[in-house]
Amino acid sequence: MKRKNIALIAGGDSGEFEISIKSAKMISENIDPELFNVFTILICKNKWVFLSESGVEQPVDKNDFSIMLSDKRVVFDCAFITIHGTPGEDGKLQGYFDLLGIPYTTSGLLASALTFNKHYCNLVVSRLGVPVAPSIRLTETSGQTVGDILKHVSLPVFVKPNRGGSSLGTSFVRDLTVLEPAISLAFEHDDEVLVEEYLKGVELTCGVFRQTGRVKVLPVTEIISKTDADFFDFKAKYTPGAADEITPARIPESLTEEVKKLTARLYDQLDMSGLARFDFIYSQDILYFLEVNVTPGMSETSIVPQQAAIEGISSTQLFTILINEALSR
Repeated sequence: MKRKNIALIAGGDSGEFEISIKSAKMISENIDPELFNVFTILICKNKWVFLSESGVEQPVDKNDFSIMLSDKRVVFDCAFITIHGTPGEDGKLQGYFDLLGIPYTTSGLLASALTFNKHYCNLVVSRLGVPVAPSIRLTETSGQTVGDILKHVSLPVFVKPNRGGSSLGTSFVRDLTVLEPAISLAFEHDDEVLVEEYLKGVELTCGVFRQTGRVKVLPVTEIISKTDADFFDFKAKYTPGAADEITPARIPESLTEEVKKLTARLYDQLDMSGLARFDFIYSQDILYFLEVNVTPGMSETSIVPQQAAIEGISSTQLFTILINEALSR
């Protein structure tokens, strides 16, 4: 059987660039070489290039997303998107590949754009009957005062970019005096900011994907941050030992089933595909939705590969499932 050409797409235009590069390295090392030819494609700003193992860059033809190697044009059977942030997680690349008719391993344009926007995703999820934390969306021109904000949420709060990931630009605010600086920091990462009320509880996360058309939910992980920030910030996510990631989570079986069922339901109702990771918090006997990641991290310290391993699924098997599922859609 002829091996499929896979474009492994990394980089992006956000502060998560380096995480994407680490994810791409891990994926490249674990994709089955007997089934797939892997080509790492770096996308950032106006630079679209194929990166050879020796570091030589070859430009990508954006007209048909192809590259020239040794005077031979290489076209791709599937795009494996591992950009965290724009343009790989917000629907932009998905729309481009839709136009070209190239399958890809993430959710489609609409689901990606919706889930990337925390405010609008929360509105939709709450309309589906799932609890979310009280929050208010700010823009640079909206002119809301601190008093306006406190009419919608009570301290402590999280202040975060509305469209972003890896907790970059996110602050945990207990004191009113640091609310405005936290908002300013978040605006450095996005022109929309979400101020979200803090919910004290157990933070839980769950990976999910489709296999032969059926939704497959991975084991639930409990997250305990050990950083000074007291939440699952960038340092806790990507520094070995900075957080305890306990799989399976130390929660009652009934709650585990609730998390898994809600993950599967939202995955379907939000019309998602490919691999995703849902984040929740269990607070005062209520399971709240926090957010969903369309391209979860795939570095050596990432959660989803750990969950898959607990389930008996190797990284190589997981990536084969994701690519085959994309090719079948």
